[in-house]
Amino acid sequence: MSNMTSRSGHAGAIRPLERGDLPQAAASISGGRSSAALAAFLEETLFDHPWADPEIPSLVYEDKGEIVGTIGASTRRMRFEGRPLRVVVSAYLWSHPRVRERGIGARLLRTLFAGPQELTITDGATDTVRRMWETLGGRTVHLNCFSFVRVFRPWRLGAERVLARRLSRFGSLVGPASTPFDVITTRIARPRLAPITPEGEIEPLTPTAMVEHLTSVTASTRLHADYDSPYLEWLFARLDEIDRHRLPWLDGSECGAVWAELVRNKGRVLGWYVCQFRPGSLCRVLQIAAADRRAPEVVQHLYSRAWKRGASAVVGRLEPRLVAPLARERGFVRYAQSGRMLVHAKDADVVGAVLSGDALLTRLDGEWWVS
Repeated sequence: MSNMTSRSGHAGAIRPLERGDLPQAAASISGGRSSAALAAFLEETLFDHPWADPEIPSLVYEDKGEIVGTIGASTRRMRFEGRPLRVVVSAYLWSHPRVRERGIGARLLRTLFAGPQELTITDGATDTVRRMWETLGGRTVHLNCFSFVRVFRPWRLGAERVLARRLSRFGSLVGPASTPFDVITTRIARPRLAPITPEGEIEPLTPTAMVEHLTSVTASTRLHADYDSPYLEWLFARLDEIDRHRLPWLDGSECGAVWAELVRNKGRVLGWYVCQFRPGSLCRVLQIAAADRRAPEVVQHLYSRAWKRGASAVVGRLEPRLVAPLARERGFVRYAQSGRMLVHAKDADVVGAVLSGDALLTRLDGEWWVS
């Protein structure tokens, strides 16, 4: 794709990632640890998913036959003001320590930005990656760098976050050991901890239902995913696969299975939520989608249902359209030390829609669950 020579005289080449590169790339990304499962996962998410686009490949930097840098490109389909967009989710930006002074990561990123896609995003960026993106014309979506947390069972949450990670062999005892303390705390502070039970009906959210109601739910946004059933079926299957393999989040905690529900009131669809959740533990939100002015009700249903299923807390990414609904529900926010959301586009209006919050661009659509 491109040949480059650094100031020190080292020659290397950027080229598309090939299937045969996956074992070496996976071993590099995982720091030399067992990487067969990661190689298979990379093949699924970079080559075999329904929206894979051969015109927008993942890239490697090869030096003397060795891969010393990678950047993943997972494609998405979206619509901006009704017109289709090709979107790239950037992930797995890595370079070998011995070549980092040669700016391999920046070269890979610059080449990726030059592709035919209209928008490039990441929502798993470190501060180092953020600086790289901004140098090359990217923008940080600052509000989306915050997370919201709604606590239901503080003792269980504390035990999960501290004991279960550091003393994993005692993880199965965390729930039972913390339950009596949470029962007492809830009796004392129930108005602060227990959510309200809103009116409405709940049903399982299927890929078919998401596609059917996507237009009504996204009518008030300028930018949103252009889902279809084959992609959503593949996506839900991959999320369940992560749970079956008990793969952890970046903080070491387990992900949980897909939990997705559609919210109605008197037959009218208000929206939905998609989470990764193992009943009795932390519930992580991947997407909250709601029709215009219906977000408060969808959030209330999410909290009520999570509470009844024994969640210690609900956590997710703060998004502009969720600020007011979440503020009413006694949660708090925190700034993410990693996992920053960044965008890059040739069209300033597309970037403006993301920065202004006029977009449904969630963790379900980004890098978060992939990496």
